[in-house]
Amino acid sequence: MRETGRLVKRASLQLSRDLDQFAKPFDLTGTQMSILDFIFQAEKESYLQKDIEQEFHIQRSTATGILQGMEKKGLISRQISAQDARQRSVHLTSKGSQIALRCQDFFKEQEEAFSQNFSEDERRIFQKILNQMIKKEIKNVK
Repeated sequence: MRETGRLVKRASLQLSRDLDQFAKPFDLTGTQMSILDFIFQAEKESYLQKDIEQEFHIQRSTATGILQGMEKKGLISRQISAQDARQRSVHLTSKGSQIALRCQDFFKEQEEAFSQNFSEDERRIFQKILNQMIKKEIKNVK
């Protein structure tokens, strides 16, 4: 497992570097780009800060700092949630949406490049393995 863990870590770092490199001309980080993409995909009408904390496995203080920076750059707006006054809902601005569209293109290109190197069965098995590793990680945290 030690070799597998090391390889997964190296692959993760490479993906993070690629995303950070893509985000740099926008004066953003890879994490900020990922958050824009997450909100842009909008499975829900609005997201609370705690949704972002859970999705990215980050602490409240970390999420607050990232979101404040994104708000200052005009990418998002944060408002008191209609459902819970203790929470803030996070919404993309038009500027944030435009950058998120570019981010979608980047992720699509990355996915296509990955798909060219592996068969459908190999990709399915790889995703299954990653999902099992993630579930184990979550179980260990709780």
